[in-house]
Amino acid sequence: MVWEPEPLPFISNSLPEFPLPSKDEIRACTNILFDRLYKVVAVNDGIVVKFGRGVKEYEGQVLVFLERHVPMIPAPRLYAMYKDTETLETFLVMQRIPGERLDAIWPSLAEDEKDDIVDRLRQIFDKLRQVPCPKPDFYGGLDGGRLHHYLFHNRRGGLPRSLGPYIGEANFVAGMVGNYRAHIERNGRPDYKVRYYEEYLPSLLKGHQPTLTHGDVQQKNIIVAENSSRRNGQGGRSFDVVLVDWAEAGWYPQYWEFFVASSPTAFMYWDSDWCLRIQQFLEVWPAEQAVMRMVDRDAGL
Repeated sequence: MVWEPEPLPFISNSLPEFPLPSKDEIRACTNILFDRLYKVVAVNDGIVVKFGRGVKEYEGQVLVFLERHVPMIPAPRLYAMYKDTETLETFLVMQRIPGERLDAIWPSLAEDEKDDIVDRLRQIFDKLRQVPCPKPDFYGGLDGGRLHHYLFHNRRGGLPRSLGPYIGEANFVAGMVGNYRAHIERNGRPDYKVRYYEEYLPSLLKGHQPTLTHGDVQQKNIIVAENSSRRNGQGGRSFDVVLVDWAEAGWYPQYWEFFVASSPTAFMYWDSDWCLRIQQFLEVWPAEQAVMRMVDRDAGL
C-alpha cells in the first residue's frame, strides 16, 4: 500500500457537480476559517481550500491514499492539488465536511451524545489499526517517504526537512534520539540527557508494530454533524464523525496515536472529561506515554 505520489497538478476523477474555484476566487474568498501559517477558506457549502506556503503537499497525498486504499475511513475528499509557481503556494481543494468542530460543541453535549461520538471514533480507529503495513517493520510516510511529526523535523538544518523512513523500531527510536542530539549540539548544550536516552530508550520503546496513524487527534480535527435519520443507543441524538487535518499521518509505532492525542494542553491538568474519553476509543499505552511525554518536553522544542 506504499504508492507513488500523484504528480502535480492533480485533479480527482470524482469531482462535485459544481465547478472548482479558480485561484483568484480562492484568494478573494472572505469566509476565512483559519489564517496563520496558511489560509483555510470555505468557498461554498461543498468546497474548502487550504492554501499557502505552509501547506504540505503530503497532506493532499494522504487524502488520495485514504480514498483509494482505505475508503471506509471518513476523511475529506481531495478534488484538486497544485502549486502556484510564482507565489510558491500549495493549494488543496477539498470536500467541505458539514458539521462543527468537536471542540466547539463538546461542553454542551449530553453524556449519551458523547457516548455516541466516542463509539463512532472507536470504530474509525479500530479500522485504522487493521490496515496492514505495506513493508515489514516500516516506519515512515504513507508515500514510503519521511515522517512528518515535529520530533522528526531535521534539527541539523537544511535538507531533508524531515527524517525517515526507518526499517525497524530500533532505528525509529535511534532516529528520534539522534535528532535530539543534533538539537543539543547545534545549541552548544551538554549531552548528558541525550546519553541517557541513547542508553535506555531502546529497551523501553520496543515490540510495537507499525500502525496507520492519524497523528494529530484533537477535538479541533474532528468534525461532527447530527444524523437525524438515526438515534443513539439511549434514544438521543446521533452524529456522523469525520477526521480532518491528516498532515502528520504515517506508519508509526502502536503507541504513537495515544501519545500524540494525550499531548495537548487538556492533559496538563486532566481537568476535562476528554482525557478519559480518549481512552475509550484509542489503545492506551501508559508507560510509553510517560516516556514519550518526557522526550517531547526535551526534544520537541
